Amino acid sequence: MAFAIAETLANTYLLYIADQTKFVRYASIRQIQDRQLSHKQKHIPHRYIGYYPAPNYSQGKNKHNSLGYRGDEIDMPKKKGRFRIVCLGGSTTYTTRVDDYQMSYPYLLEKYLKGRGFEYVECINSGAGGWSSWESLINFELRVLDLQPDMIIIYHGINDIHPRFVWPPSAYRGDNSGRRTPNNIGVFMPRIIEYSTVLRTIMINVGATESHADIERTVGRSSETYYGSLFRTQKAQGVYPTGFFKDISAQDMLNTNKPVYFERNIRNIISIAKTHDTHVLLSSFAYSSLFIDQPRVSSQEYMATLAEHNRILSDLARETGVQFFDFASAFPTHRDYYVDGRHVTEKGSQLKAELFGNYLIENKLIAF
Repeated sequence: MAFAIAETLANTYLLYIADQTKFVRYASIRQIQDRQLSHKQKHIPHRYIGYYPAPNYSQGKNKHNSLGYRGDEIDMPKKKGRFRIVCLGGSTTYTTRVDDYQMSYPYLLEKYLKGRGFEYVECINSGAGGWSSWESLINFELRVLDLQPDMIIIYHGINDIHPRFVWPPSAYRGDNSGRRTPNNIGVFMPRIIEYSTVLRTIMINVGATESHADIERTVGRSSETYYGSLFRTQKAQGVYPTGFFKDISAQDMLNTNKPVYFERNIRNIISIAKTHDTHVLLSSFAYSSLFIDQPRVSSQEYMATLAEHNRILSDLARETGVQFFDFASAFPTHRDYYVDGRHVTEKGSQLKAELFGNYLIENKLIAF
């Protein structure tokens, strides 16, 4: 009886009192679907990319335009005299965890540059939660080039670590199938214990399960050979290494699965951009290890690999002759600027836009 009362109270709070952020984090997949009957899902499947931001999506202060980019409508074709910058990346480019699209870093970058006198600049947010260099490569080729970009800003790093958490080594392949499964594999069915709002909330908070709205449980599902989620769960619970990781450590996995595909994907984006006379700005990936409850930014495995990826970006820029902004060295690690050590707050988004804007201005990169 006590549990039934607790369950009733938890559902009442979740459905009628909790704000949108808490609802999405703790709701069941059925509750999310019921609430979203009146509008589209935030992400939908895409034939070639896997999934992408749903066109015309709207929720609170957030929205996507008719082409599926976070923000306002885009002039097509591009108006004469405009300098169009397209920001490529994952959730840190989309600026997940900041609900207002006008507070996302690409939107604020355009606002900042216009405030500095560059009225002819446009910045388009071409990021999506969970995207790695694989998705950005395909997205750039098939969607972004249609926007006639004058420059692209590539901000990748952490999501390209996840594809390296696969085993056996034969699962680590150029098509990333060791990490991702096709969208048409089965239907998402949570464990029966997760049908309880009380138990589901507790499990999410202790790291025993993921939110039902998490991309990895819906349109971006993982393969059976992927062990990144298990690593993060064990680290969060303080039980690493147990089970699978007793035989193969996470570091052994990362050492075996070299970042050859990350490097190749970024190199290919650069090559395509040069072919189409599009300038490229590579950026190092910033994070804060102060969030010790977040293994993706505080574990030695992730920190060392992020440093490795940032070195690759720097080396690629030097080799290919494109610009490189060491954003990770310029951006503070203070907790005020981060939600979880990798996604920024509104304050962090504003500073991120200013730092990128200053780099573009100081290096005279906004020119036809």
